[in-house]
Amino acid sequence: MISNRTYLTRGRGFTFVEVLVALVIIAIGVTGLVSLQRTFMQSSVRAAEHATALKIAQQRLEELRFQIYTDIASGTDTVMLDDKNYAVAWTVAPQYFNGAWVTTGDANLPDPLPPNPDAKSVDISVDWQTRGGDNLTLTMEAWIGRIAMRDGGLAVTTPPPRNEPSVTYNPGAAPEVIAVKLTEDDSATQYQVKETTRPTPTVMQRGDRLTVRFDTVTYDEATQTQRVEDFITLNCSCMFTGFEDTATTPHRLMLKDGRLVLDPNGGADTKKMTGVINPAVSDQPSLCNQCCRDHHDNNTMVAEQTVFKHDTVRKQNGNHRHFYRDASGNLVEANQGANNVYEESCRMRRIDGWYAMYPDWQFHAATVTSAGYLIDPNGAATYTQYVRDVVKALVLGNALPSQPTGRDITVTPGSHQLIGRGVYLDDMTDAHLEAVRAAILNNEADWISKVPFYEVNLTLLGLWETTNAPVADVTNEPIQTIVDPTQNYYGTYSRGRVSARDGGLATVTMNANMGNASVLGSLPVHPLEATQQSSSVNVTVTDSSGVVPLYSVTGEIYCLQYTGAACKNSHYRGVTVEGTGVTCTFSKQGDADTGAYACNGIPAGTSTVLSFSKAGFTFTPSTITILNLSSNEVHNVRMDEN
Repeated sequence: MISNRTYLTRGRGFTFVEVLVALVIIAIGVTGLVSLQRTFMQSSVRAAEHATALKIAQQRLEELRFQIYTDIASGTDTVMLDDKNYAVAWTVAPQYFNGAWVTTGDANLPDPLPPNPDAKSVDISVDWQTRGGDNLTLTMEAWIGRIAMRDGGLAVTTPPPRNEPSVTYNPGAAPEVIAVKLTEDDSATQYQVKETTRPTPTVMQRGDRLTVRFDTVTYDEATQTQRVEDFITLNCSCMFTGFEDTATTPHRLMLKDGRLVLDPNGGADTKKMTGVINPAVSDQPSLCNQCCRDHHDNNTMVAEQTVFKHDTVRKQNGNHRHFYRDASGNLVEANQGANNVYEESCRMRRIDGWYAMYPDWQFHAATVTSAGYLIDPNGAATYTQYVRDVVKALVLGNALPSQPTGRDITVTPGSHQLIGRGVYLDDMTDAHLEAVRAAILNNEADWISKVPFYEVNLTLLGLWETTNAPVADVTNEPIQTIVDPTQNYYGTYSRGRVSARDGGLATVTMNANMGNASVLGSLPVHPLEATQQSSSVNVTVTDSSGVVPLYSVTGEIYCLQYTGAACKNSHYRGVTVEGTGVTCTFSKQGDADTGAYACNGIPAGTSTVLSFSKAGFTFTPSTITILNLSSNEVHNVRMDEN
């Protein structure tokens, strides 16, 4: 009976309530699965969008890394990927190392402030809207160094390997940058290259005191690393204070295991005469404190061949002579007693983030060419070989080679920029010099890599003159920079720009004083700096007599920045000057000079309209109308950032 009742119960089926409860349970479960699936799909979409935003930020960072360093600036963009718009914005801030990293507005900024920061911090944000209407943002922070490098001079031993990407290097990136191969083996595939990193030194001004700053980079093809030497040269007004035990010797490069490295004994304490800034002369660069204090020699430094300045006469304890200028401008030797004033100039190099004292520049050869001569591969090769020949002659004690041929130019009426360059060789100890001579005698192709030489653009620092101004005049304006954006914004200047006016021949010459004065473009502070190196080119202006006369339309383009800073080369990049039926060019030598345009060799009677343009800038006037040209015309233009 019991089993029979059980059978009857099981065969009865489900009641309506039971079925209803089961349906409710199943519905809840299905609803949960649908919600879970929807959440999963939303999460997948958001993850994909986040990955896309990250990809966009990384790509933008890589694009910034491979821009020209001076052009890296804040900006915005819109990128569409997978049918979705992403708003990209990046903020770039300059970073300077002065014992610690500081940026604009911070205390303890370097003084003078370098024209380019040591690094730039970049904050990138990518914004987008999800399908559900939520606004999301991804941010990325990074730093971009001015030059990815190993400075082998920071340690005598070889630096350890680094995991960062290989440096990007483009030798001779501009026509005025000369890349000197440090080998005489034309078939070599791995070698070092040395060049100044800017087309021209950057000139800054505080009061009447000048500072000139530029870099020299030595790039190693084999290791894809580079040593950067950041130099600053300045002049100061000083006053003697007396002998001190903790004055310092100069830093310098030495030869260690066949490579140039910083001498670990540089900057050592020694007892010698010292000085301070002349309190009667205000607004001098802060680096003058170091210059006035340490730019002195003693007998020990002379014996160890580590002097700041060569001199034919040594004073008390081996110091070189110092001079001041009298009311007539003549150099008068200063008595090296306490409180006596003197003029000083110093060369410094950045070491471990700080500018440290370095021996004076030793100027040995000058060369003037046209810009076209250096752009042409044959002319550039001829000049770089000349530089190597000059250095070899100096090392061996031979006469300097003749200047390169083929530098004379024939031009039509108009404006034509000339380039002046100089070769410098630092002092080497007897042992260092003998090692280099032995490398030459042993026919080592890379002997020049062991020599501390420098090839510098002196166009804006040399003194220019012409023998026949009516045929071809040349600019030689006073060195100026923008020191007062409100009252005196047109503070740039021009040197070495030839104005070809009429048929005939003129000889154009660049002269440069010796020592630090050659780099500063200033008056010498020592009689031995008063002698000069010079170089000339013959300029033949096409004579148009008997045919249709040729004229030109030229002028300067002044750039205004309403951010309190002067326009840089990057602001001028992309400036176009166009005219119907005429050909025009634009040139800019460096941060310190005035940009100029030239429409040369225009036949008399020509009528045209010149137009000026660059994205993001407005020109005043934006067009210049030329009607029936009958003489050389000059029209200056102002360039304002929108």
